[in-house]
Amino acid sequence: MTPARRKRAEGAPGATGGARSGRAAPRSAKREAAADPAKPAPSPAKSAPRPATAAPRHDPRDRLRRVLFLVPYAVRHPGIPVKDLARRCGCTEKELLADLDFLLEVGSPPFAPDDFLDLYVEGDRVYVALHQSFSRPPRFTESEAAALAAAAQALGGEGRERSVKALRDSVPRDRRASFDELVGRIYAGAPPAPQSVLGRLQRAIAERRAVRLAYHSASRDAETERVVHPYTLAQRFGHWYLYGHDSARGKALAFRLDRIRSCEVTDDRFDPPSEAELARARLFSEAQGEPVRIQLGPLAAAWALARPGVRLVSRTEKGGAVVELPGASDEYGTRYALSLGGDAEVVAPPSARRHFEDAVRRTLARYR
Repeated sequence: MTPARRKRAEGAPGATGGARSGRAAPRSAKREAAADPAKPAPSPAKSAPRPATAAPRHDPRDRLRRVLFLVPYAVRHPGIPVKDLARRCGCTEKELLADLDFLLEVGSPPFAPDDFLDLYVEGDRVYVALHQSFSRPPRFTESEAAALAAAAQALGGEGRERSVKALRDSVPRDRRASFDELVGRIYAGAPPAPQSVLGRLQRAIAERRAVRLAYHSASRDAETERVVHPYTLAQRFGHWYLYGHDSARGKALAFRLDRIRSCEVTDDRFDPPSEAELARARLFSEAQGEPVRIQLGPLAAAWALARPGVRLVSRTEKGGAVVELPGASDEYGTRYALSLGGDAEVVAPPSARRHFEDAVRRTLARYR
């Protein structure tokens, strides 16, 4: 960008030697003064005062052009001195620093800590830590792309296959096999395919037939085979679960559908519980232990309270909040609070507070 040329206001020349201020006294007044020496000559007529110059109005479009240039230029030139960047932007250093403060409030929904621009000045040099650039199209995770692909297939139309292929190409190469697997198990907007996991489970529930599952256990990070009497399907915290009796464990459990690798409907039939028994059953285990309590600032509160699994305890001043995470471990509570930047801290129970403080100290020690 060509630096904008700044115009300097030309000041009016001051009274210097030989320069005459105002107009000369009229000749008649000079004659009267000569005739009567006691009578003072009339003073020269003063020129009318100039009207005060109005302060220049700032066009907001100038600032917009400036900040649109500022961020990518600072990204390409990390550590550029403030005075050099101000010269490139065609503004004063004071205006540039005001622009940097303004940019710290720029972000995108849902306005999590990592959704904002991150710029800072250190030693009179400008650095951009997080520029939120749109220079490349965002890549989807395999779950996001598979969900969109399922919706595209449900809509149908001539462009369906092209859309699914484009979504597959948007996933990193090493995750495309997972994408292909998910697309075969997710449906949207229409009854599930008969041979999909969900389709087979619905048929097994209706026909009261046991199913053999290949299930990935997240706690053990291993795949196990389960024979389950499927009772019902339920949703919790954004995930679908199969609730049924696990023959090996001898009790009813919940199985997350996206962790079921395969499902085979067997010929073994079972007697399901009655509606009253099922209504009294606890489909999900109750949270154990004291919940982790976190104090949130206004930015973190707006984001956290919109997420499932967070229980509001109280509101604080200026839009903050105190929340609880039922059933969360000390480690999870610390990770959750740190993910919200400096706008959250674990306050209870004592063990969770100590875990959070230790994590903060270890993190700060890396920068000393």
